Amino acid sequence: MSAFRVVSSQRSSVRQVARAVHGGPGASGIAARTEEEFLAGGWRQVRESAGPHWWSTMRLAGREALYRSAVHRALVTEPAIRDVLTALPIPRACLRPEADPPLPGAQELTEAGVEVVSIADCGHNIMLDNPEAFAQATARALREFQ
Repeated sequence: MSAFRVVSSQRSSVRQVARAVHGGPGASGIAARTEEEFLAGGWRQVRESAGPHWWSTMRLAGREALYRSAVHRALVTEPAIRDVLTALPIPRACLRPEADPPLPGAQELTEAGVEVVSIADCGHNIMLDNPEAFAQATARALREFQ
């Protein structure tokens, strides 16, 4: 099988998973579309659902680069980031937006010693969206881990 077919097949699978899991703003929402759909106007839907602040962090990127980065982020990595996080022999915290749907695997993270902290009034750019809460959660995690 050619490299193109493998990549094309992977992207098709990524789109199917992304549509089932999220389909909204962010990498999974972008990856839920084909590149042609995203460039032809799907980016406007992502912009509207993501909101002006998130989009302002993306607006300087070329749309092709934004799409391709999102697809690569949505691909499964080896080893998976979650596996790396749970295996680290140091104290860990995972900050996440409070408004997001429940974090899949949160119980497994907690059981592995990862503190899962939900932060209000933010998107995935927590340090930009709610810097005060980000600083407080980070400082608390560092104090608890000493």
